Amino acid sequence: CAKRYLTLRKGPGPQFPVSWKVARFMPFLKLESKNGWDKVQDVDGETHWAQPRDLSSALHCVVVKTTVATLRKGPSTTAATSVLKTIDRYTPLKRLESQGEWLHVEDEAGHQAWIHESNIWKPTKIQSMNF
Repeated sequence: CAKRYLTLRKGPGPQFPVSWKVARFMPFLKLESKNGWDKVQDVDGETHWAQPRDLSSALHCVVVKTTVATLRKGPSTTAATSVLKTIDRYTPLKRLESQGEWLHVEDEAGHQAWIHESNIWKPTKIQSMNF
């Protein structure tokens, strides 16, 4: 995920056009490396190129995939809404912990809340196996 604000490119180098500018904690799935750049996939399945120094596998990040997601003070639909109440699609979050289908998350301003996993995308690499 993004360690800081970063500019993604359409190809592996600064000469390529900008494809997207993203905020800290935006998650990506790393696909390959080329010429000192990493090809990554976003929540919508689109690919971009980023410099590895701007990405971290040590952080566990998610992004809102639904139009709007409700944030809670606890891991339950009956828990009160958090201070922020709702967040919009493409809001990146740092995952702190999980409890069942709920994730305890933090935004870049340090606000913490719980969000149901049905509202988020987290990159997962799936490998196929042949038998």
